Amino acid sequence: MLISLLLGVIILWLITRSRDVEEVILQVRQANYGWVLLAMLCAITSHFLRALRWNMLIGTMGYRTSPMITFYAVMTGYLANLAIPRMGEVTRCVTLGKATNTPFNALAGTVLAERVFDLFSMLAIVFVAIALQFGFLRSFIYRVFWLPVLARGTEHWLPLTLIFIAALLLLAGTIYFIRKKMKHAKTGGFFYKLKRQYSGFVHGFTTIRTMRGKGWFVLHSFFIWGLYYLTVYLCFFAIDGTAHLSPEAAFTLLAMGSLGLLAPVPGGIGTYHFLTIITLTELYRINPEPATSYAYITHATQMVVNILAGTASWVILSFQSKKTMG
Repeated sequence: MLISLLLGVIILWLITRSRDVEEVILQVRQANYGWVLLAMLCAITSHFLRALRWNMLIGTMGYRTSPMITFYAVMTGYLANLAIPRMGEVTRCVTLGKATNTPFNALAGTVLAERVFDLFSMLAIVFVAIALQFGFLRSFIYRVFWLPVLARGTEHWLPLTLIFIAALLLLAGTIYFIRKKMKHAKTGGFFYKLKRQYSGFVHGFTTIRTMRGKGWFVLHSFFIWGLYYLTVYLCFFAIDGTAHLSPEAAFTLLAMGSLGLLAPVPGGIGTYHFLTIITLTELYRINPEPATSYAYITHATQMVVNILAGTASWVILSFQSKKTMG
């Protein structure tokens, strides 16, 4: 956790040190926060829709959970992600499991199914962003991403490829060993218990295939990503230097920012800022200071929502848990 946080802070320092920090601070202070508040409203609404969508998968397994309880669990997950990357997925399963007596392994399976669907959704957004502005983006991608790779040469590619293949073989061997042990597991043993957990996990994962109302699931996903898009687009108008950018630019930034949030650093600190700033400065020719201010504002918008709503959700669930125990 400390290493990933330190890495994010280092990236932040590297991308900020060459900027006019006083100008960046001035632009942040003078930003139109009415637009930022609207973006925050979009962010919190997207999280509630995510909770409703998760309930669809949970309901397919025969469990019933309150939309608000699920929303509280989702927000505590986002809060946990700020401490340890990807810890939020585990946290929201544990939280909801304790609040509703739903098995953890089944919930974990639904979360994995949800994340796989979101990954393909994000890849589709990246593809559409490139397709819509291919002529515009082609030289940018080549100049900013591909040329640096070519400049380093290919001498490191062979050992990296061999390491990658060895890791895949090790992973495949481990999976084969565990599956063989589970197949012949004795009742009450470790691999028997693991087999039961695995069965519940698979049951949760396959809910996305067996659920009813798949159209509603897709529609919820569409609105979730639409609200993410509005969060990016509305913040354009908070700063004079980005107010003229087009809706297509917001779509591109959504794709790039999503990639930054995937990095193993708490809350995408540093990586989100880097990809957002480099896209604004290199692709849309925005001056470095407004680009940096925009990156800080949009990232802070998400962080404030996650911290406030996540903390409130954790407190509410804690009080409800004490009332139940009492």
